[in-house]
Amino acid sequence: MKFLHLWPFFLLLLIPIIIIMYLLKQKAVETPISSLFLWKEMYRNVEANTPWEKLKKNWLLILQIITLIVLILALTSPYIISHNAGADHAVIVIDNSASMNAMYDENQTRLEHALEEAQVYVRNLKTGTGISVLTSNSKATLVLSNSDDKTQAINELKAIEASYVAGDCVAGIEMVKSMQTQWDSVETVCFTDTHVSMEQVEGYIVDMYQPVNNISVDYVGHGVNNGKLVVLAKISNHGSEAVSTDVNLYGDDELLQIKNVTVDADASEVMYFEDISFEGNALCVELTGQDAIKEDNSCYDVLEDEKVTKVLLMTEANLYLEKALTLVDGVEVTKSEDIDSFAEFTTQKFDLYIFDGMVPDVLPTEGNMIFMNVRYDDLYKTVSPMGGVMVSTAKHTTTEYLEELSFGVSSVYALEKPDWAETFLSVGEACVGFIGKKDGQTICVMGFDFHNSDLPLKMEFPILIYNIVNECISSGLLGENVVNPGDTVSVNGKLNVGLPSITKPDGSVEELADYRMNYTDTYGLGVYVVDQEQDSDTVISAFAVNFPASESVITQSPSSMVQEDSDDVKTTVSGMLDLRNLIILIALGLLGIEWIAYIRR
Repeated sequence: MKFLHLWPFFLLLLIPIIIIMYLLKQKAVETPISSLFLWKEMYRNVEANTPWEKLKKNWLLILQIITLIVLILALTSPYIISHNAGADHAVIVIDNSASMNAMYDENQTRLEHALEEAQVYVRNLKTGTGISVLTSNSKATLVLSNSDDKTQAINELKAIEASYVAGDCVAGIEMVKSMQTQWDSVETVCFTDTHVSMEQVEGYIVDMYQPVNNISVDYVGHGVNNGKLVVLAKISNHGSEAVSTDVNLYGDDELLQIKNVTVDADASEVMYFEDISFEGNALCVELTGQDAIKEDNSCYDVLEDEKVTKVLLMTEANLYLEKALTLVDGVEVTKSEDIDSFAEFTTQKFDLYIFDGMVPDVLPTEGNMIFMNVRYDDLYKTVSPMGGVMVSTAKHTTTEYLEELSFGVSSVYALEKPDWAETFLSVGEACVGFIGKKDGQTICVMGFDFHNSDLPLKMEFPILIYNIVNECISSGLLGENVVNPGDTVSVNGKLNVGLPSITKPDGSVEELADYRMNYTDTYGLGVYVVDQEQDSDTVISAFAVNFPASESVITQSPSSMVQEDSDDVKTTVSGMLDLRNLIILIALGLLGIEWIAYIRR
């Protein structure tokens, strides 16, 4: 135990004064009595020749001394230091990433509980401690810098809002590492639901993770078949029990179709809505019922009213690919089985060429290209084929929402990835699929035949094809149509006309500062509508911001990554325990006891 103030100990000098008051002889009082039996006692009082008398055992004296000592202790503001709360500076890192919107219990989200715990931690700090507050998701933000005002720190904590940005406390811890060099002693407390390394940082993690049952809509895509929309949605169950729920498809605000789906525990289902008649801006798939994260129960997709994209498919037979292409909106597919007839198509301009198992002698100089199971040494190099291997996805925009996809192939070419490309499919360290831009053309290469793999049997297959094709044909006013919160959207407005404006999901309208720019204010969920006046006509486009699927489930919580008795992870805050209020209550209790004893005397 330590003391904030030492001067009250000088008040211990009052104890001898209390004792002296009890040593002073009380003034004798003449009292008429009816008997001489008490004369002996009166005689003893008469015999006292000094003003002092022998100190007698007196409970009131003892209570008064104890009460004085307790009050003096209260004035010293004693406290008990737990962990390293005696540091001169305290840094609080709050994880406000999307996963912190999950419910911690029936009444609080993880973020709300974290902020409540952080306020308790601030109140328990010793007076004069410098306090800094950070928020962290994909980036760190300094909210408060080295203030010794506890009230200000608590108010800043109360003002922190939830976000839907994917991330964790890594960015915050990196900022702490750069900050702590200016102080001799500092303690960092990190409130998060995701594991983060505290190496080189003095402090600990307060674990906000609680196991929850959550079901989410991870992905929504659409295509056109016979003039009608076909909508697919990926539904994931992150809980420990199978869940049955209704799935609603909305077109703008109109309910188009309802289906029911049952998803096993820790599994996913891809479902289709077919024969949909809708002409509008956006589709939304929404789940009914309540779970741990309400924000991931809906997901948007955007319908773009653009020119038809012409695709030439050169293949002998690939029904899997042809079916998947029908899900890509605005695509008109022309198919040919004879590569020798390719020259006949050169008079037409196609936006995308797909070469499946065959390739012409001369490649088109305009339009983008996809090569599947084709060797073409003039463009890229292949290595000897591998057999009986598992292909997995690498991090890329084409594999978004497909991070855990893997499939078997009986034969596949390893590829030498060019400098202008990025890998999106691999076998170990070997590249078997890449995509990139060369001389203005987007080129995608996959070194295997779909027929020699079980990829078409995977529920993620149409999503992969949808992403690849959209990567190769992206154009228009917007560079992207579906993004995660905080992502950048490229706006490519026409020059020398009216500046583009954006209508946000909350209804507010923002005029952009330039015709072409990267728009970053994408923190709200929903549909953003972009419009621009072009040559007496209004061009309208839209993009959707969805809850990041990676934040719907936490696979590495702080407690799961360390030993249970580790000092680096706790379930509640530790700090300075202020004993002053407790001691004051004890003193009041003693005064009450003294008063009762005095009355009964």
